[in-house]
Amino acid sequence: MSSLREAQKQLTRDMIVDRALELFTEKGYAATTIDEIAVAAGTTRATFYAHYPSRADLMRDFMARVNAVLDRADGPDRSTTAAGLVDVVRGGELEGILAWLESRAALWPVFRPYLDVLDEAAAVDPEVRALVRGWHEEVISDIVLGMQLAGRFPQETRHIRGTLAFTQLDYVATLWTRRKLEPNRDHALEVLADSWYHLLCDED
Repeated sequence: MSSLREAQKQLTRDMIVDRALELFTEKGYAATTIDEIAVAAGTTRATFYAHYPSRADLMRDFMARVNAVLDRADGPDRSTTAAGLVDVVRGGELEGILAWLESRAALWPVFRPYLDVLDEAAAVDPEVRALVRGWHEEVISDIVLGMQLAGRFPQETRHIRGTLAFTQLDYVATLWTRRKLEPNRDHALEVLADSWYHLLCDED
């Protein structure tokens, strides 16, 4: 009985997240009310708050969906880690970097809408801002760990290299998903992979 109850709770949470994403994308984060989300999800305001005491709690489930799509698992010393990203940076091969970037780009239509809403929410909610910044640091930490395991570059330069690499990827993904990037996506990824290779792998 308890397993059925938990399944029903999860179905309700999933419906709320799905409808919230649609409304936030259509109307904007600040302009969307809890009542509108509840009605769209076929539930009540009270039920919404029973699952999500605050908007920030809802945004945590948005982030959880991003992590699930990107195979970001619980890490030993931080909230999440992506072994594939660590491995590709450690490997230091241009072909491997390009293949990893292409695999992430194929998922942009799935997870970027959640990140777009999270970025919008972060602009007005300090709690969400801390959540997003923390997630950025987790991704950067994977890149740094890859360089560290490869014994590549002085320790004091690894974090800024990881930050620059992440910022490049995030910017290209944002432009592409918002249809503001004119060049062919394959060409953009090739240029990005080349930049990552020289920034993270090439010590010559």
